[in-house]
Amino acid sequence: MTVDYYSLLMKAVAGKDAIARDQIYKDAFSLITRSHLTREAAASHTAALEDAVRRIEDDIAAEEASSAAAISETLSTGRSWKPIVIGAGAVAVVIALSALVYGFVVTKGPAIVAASVKTSSPKELRGREDVVVADLKPGVDGGSSGEVLPFALQRQVVFYRTTVVPGSIVVDRENRFLYLIDANNSARRYGIGIAQECLKGGSLSRVMNKLEWPDWRSSGANTKDADALLAAAGRPGSLLGARALLLDKPGLLIHGTNSPKTIGHLVASGCIRLVNDDVEDLYRRVSVETRVVFAS
Repeated sequence: MTVDYYSLLMKAVAGKDAIARDQIYKDAFSLITRSHLTREAAASHTAALEDAVRRIEDDIAAEEASSAAAISETLSTGRSWKPIVIGAGAVAVVIALSALVYGFVVTKGPAIVAASVKTSSPKELRGREDVVVADLKPGVDGGSSGEVLPFALQRQVVFYRTTVVPGSIVVDRENRFLYLIDANNSARRYGIGIAQECLKGGSLSRVMNKLEWPDWRSSGANTKDADALLAAAGRPGSLLGARALLLDKPGLLIHGTNSPKTIGHLVASGCIRLVNDDVEDLYRRVSVETRVVFAS
């Protein structure tokens, strides 16, 4: 999906002087830089944004020239000042409305751009190949916050139209998102990492149990590795993180992690992971028997 930068920026810069417009343009270019797109996708969006800026500045220059000519004609012919006063009042109204629109663009613009880019290609959004990213070692605490993640993978409320009933969980395995459905076409979105074995399977499940600081006994690990996993359980550094939601199929669970930077990637262990702050937030909001839908 192509972002209509011309319409988006035209509303944001309406009524602004050259300095303010320049700052808005810089913010828009910075947003593309921080979106973690592939080089080709970033170049395409940058070119589209440059074209929009050029068109907007040409339009503003033409409008200013036209306004200057009209004022000059009015002064030279001795026309009434009343139309000018009325016009100035209309401009003031437009500027006030533009300020409201600009506030919306500043606060919601990143989410709008991220959503529009997402529909282009899941791999373009992630900006990488689907390779398995290694975990930190058991007992090593990589942090609990999602602040280190790209904006799109941080916890946020988004527009989400679905027929799934509010209170349910939707897992978008391909695009690496988990949604907790709210009312009024909105959802609380979390970035996730996912293990290879959890990429496929059924489309419907439910929460059977909730655990705080779960232990993880790996049947496939040697004794030394298993001891390390158990030593890390129950505190930061546990590979299963701070919380876990056990689903109704063996091996299927939603859990935390000691490796925040693996969010958005395929991972080597566990199933569906969130950063600890996010899984604790999700844990507080759902109950046993919560419906979980896996989107294709």
